Amino acid sequence: MARPADAAKRAELLRQTFDYLVEHGLADLSLRPLAAALGTSSRMLVHYFGTKEQLVTQALAAVRPDIEALMDSAGEGAESLTALARMVWQDMCGGEQEPRVRLLLEVMGLAMTQPDQYGALAADAIHAWVKPVAHALRRAGLSTAQAQARATALVSGLRGIAHDRYLTGDRARTDAAAEQIIALVVPRRPGSSAGPATGHEDSPHRDPT
Repeated sequence: MARPADAAKRAELLRQTFDYLVEHGLADLSLRPLAAALGTSSRMLVHYFGTKEQLVTQALAAVRPDIEALMDSAGEGAESLTALARMVWQDMCGGEQEPRVRLLLEVMGLAMTQPDQYGALAADAIHAWVKPVAHALRRAGLSTAQAQARATALVSGLRGIAHDRYLTGDRARTDAAAEQIIALVVPRRPGSSAGPATGHEDSPHRDPT
């Protein structure tokens, strides 16, 4: 009977695997050189994690932030959601989330040409963000359909703009684009399904109802 996997060793291997993937990428990943870099054997990696794809999936999941807790911390108001979205954007560009987003973008690219290997992993990573963001938007007063659509726009929009930022290094333009996405997605006030305010809506002569 195979001995139970040591939890601490397993967690350390996942962390090291993630660091390796950030440095070397996924396209040419092979268990043998990965195992050598981690100071173990490909046989042990298979023992702990199964296939290469299962190892990659578990490595990405192990470093994924607790997105639901992050969204829950936003509170109920639109101002809190806006501040949280801005914080996430900054973290994607130079913060702790940047290497994770870069790796996710590579996974998504590979999923287009190798769906059997990476399709489920890419889809799971997308839903892991969209679902809690949609939940937070529902708490802000949007319907389920509105919340899901806006969560998709925010998550996919910020990720796409981050991709632009990584490739071009254009800080001012991508920051402005991210701010525009956030303003369009987050409700102006609790219970509002409208987008960002227009000049007419801000007029003191209009009935606010």
